[in-house]
Amino acid sequence: MNRWSLILGVVMVLGLTKSASAFSAEKMNYQLKVITNMSPNTAIILSKISDIQLQILDTAWTDSKGMVVFEGDGLDESMLCFITFETIKNPGIPVIIDKGSKISVKITKDIFMDVVMNGGKDNASMLKLYNIYSGFERTMTAFNEQVEAIDPLTLTDELRAETTSKYNSLILQRGADIEEFIKTEPTSLATFFAARYLFNEPVPKLLILARDKMVSDLPNSPYTMNIKNTVEKLGPIEGNIAPEIRLKTPAGDSLSLSSLRGKVVLIDFWASWCGPCRRENPHVKAIYDKYKNQGFEIYGVSLDSKEDSWKAAIAKDGLTWKHVSDLKGWKSSAAQRYKVHSIPSTFLIDREGKIVKSGFRSNELEALLIPIIH
Repeated sequence: MNRWSLILGVVMVLGLTKSASAFSAEKMNYQLKVITNMSPNTAIILSKISDIQLQILDTAWTDSKGMVVFEGDGLDESMLCFITFETIKNPGIPVIIDKGSKISVKITKDIFMDVVMNGGKDNASMLKLYNIYSGFERTMTAFNEQVEAIDPLTLTDELRAETTSKYNSLILQRGADIEEFIKTEPTSLATFFAARYLFNEPVPKLLILARDKMVSDLPNSPYTMNIKNTVEKLGPIEGNIAPEIRLKTPAGDSLSLSSLRGKVVLIDFWASWCGPCRRENPHVKAIYDKYKNQGFEIYGVSLDSKEDSWKAAIAKDGLTWKHVSDLKGWKSSAAQRYKVHSIPSTFLIDREGKIVKSGFRSNELEALLIPIIH
């Protein structure tokens, strides 16, 4: 089963339930004409796509010419929909329905489905995306047929390596084509669809790319809020906003990471009992002293469990930057949120609060700092 059908297969099963949709509904009118080469009385289902389910909006049966027309109420804003078929296992056709839109979708079914789509301000982009990923499915089907035709008795290590390499190249090309689509096509719900629903596992780089475009171009769309929330849940990844930390300082005051926004910040997970951490401190201190007056700050998060040991290490090593801890050791809420499993562990944050780099040592810090401090 291909990647795309795996994703929608799960969504479609859930879509048969009566769960609430992810987006709030308002009234609007639309017309969607679907013209097919399918037999009369084939059920064609129009659903709204959401994270939890396909919410069925309407079902119609083809007439003697293989056509159905959907007319009705939907969202006050543009909505991302899916056309599926009663007797076809293929995932279906995505379409964007806008307020007052009149859309025509012509579907010719053979082994695959050829689609022509007209109407709606963003459906040219959606059709382009459909052709990208459905084209991959055709290519992969042909590749699988070639692999199945190989006689196991004649399979050499060289042929196995060549086949594996070709498979990996196809997968990489698919990802590259979808990334190029997100980068170059005008921002629309197709941007959202490409980043959110075409991969089995989240691809942080594509989600962040789509998020940034949608925040800029479609700031009030509920789909923009959806992808923003999705990116936030990814945790501490490069290019993402650093997750918030709010812990107590040695003086007992609460200090949040976000309070340092506008500065370049090194988040440094360490502990008094960590030998490698303590050996890094003199190098980090030298860089801090050099750049602290240029907008550089360090937010040290200790995984100590003993307050006296924590404070003593700060004093002995002369660490004059910001320090916080909840004194819970490896159970520190910050360590869990940042998925810290060893120390020292570092994250460099730019002035906008985005993670620039993670997992580096002090000998790399200055080279990373220079391009973003000025």
